Amino acid sequence: MVCEVGVCPGCGGDNFSIAGSAVAASDAASAANVSGQSAFSIQYCADCGLYFKSHTLPLRELGAHAARREFGAYEVDGNFPTDRIVQRVLRRLPAGHKILDFGCNTGRILKGLTTHLRCFGIEVNEAAAAIARDRGIQLITEEQLRAGEICEFDAIILADVYEHLPQPLELLTQLFGALKPGGQLAIVTGNADAIRTRDRMAEYWYFGPPEHLLMMGEKHVRWLADRLDASAIELHRCSHYDATVALRLKQRLQSYAYHEFRRNPRGAISRMLRLTPLFARAEKWTNAPCVSSSADHFVVFFRKH
Repeated sequence: MVCEVGVCPGCGGDNFSIAGSAVAASDAASAANVSGQSAFSIQYCADCGLYFKSHTLPLRELGAHAARREFGAYEVDGNFPTDRIVQRVLRRLPAGHKILDFGCNTGRILKGLTTHLRCFGIEVNEAAAAIARDRGIQLITEEQLRAGEICEFDAIILADVYEHLPQPLELLTQLFGALKPGGQLAIVTGNADAIRTRDRMAEYWYFGPPEHLLMMGEKHVRWLADRLDASAIELHRCSHYDATVALRLKQRLQSYAYHEFRRNPRGAISRMLRLTPLFARAEKWTNAPCVSSSADHFVVFFRKH
């Protein structure tokens, strides 16, 4: 079963259009390494600036995919570059301030801050939550947050969660309600403005996982600030991953070859690329190669008015 997305997940409007070509179901499944991944194109909402998939799996199946992911893959020595930006800002806060990491996984971001800050987390994966608890993070439920049992946070983190949300504004409104006036909400998510091949956006690696439903651009950041009665006080563009110079060069060259074969397969550049084994194989790929070493993520801090 496939669900067509009939309205923009961000603003609920219908002023959107297709951004680039579609990805067939077989190619989408191959890219995500998941059977049953639906065909989709990327839609762009002119009103709120959100990019989102035209078709997704049902919410129940998306949840099942997310639940099966191995959370240990997100444990990184030294943390991700995006984590380090969030941690640097949180270290400025006075001792004893109250922090919530919504979707905290194993407590990777807050694990080094628990002696300085009062750290809370929400995590549905029980195994990951157990590790976060052992790291000194107090686990609460979304129901407790919704009921207002635990609130008045000085800062809330939403890292690698926004892209999974079928109706993100609903959750953000809830989170802003749990912030103190002047409190900060940090969002870490994909940066759609970093995608250079706009005509093949659906092939971009960030849209590969079936549970990745959407990406924001800077226009959407401004729209969120307006809707939430907040100010976007910091915006960082960076890669989610540390990458060597060699990896950055390899990914960019592979991407260039792949897209050149599709833009102009009979052109002089494509003929030259076929003479080099490293690039010639790109002509047979069914999906764009992963380019995860660009400034493909936002770390945005919103301050509640």
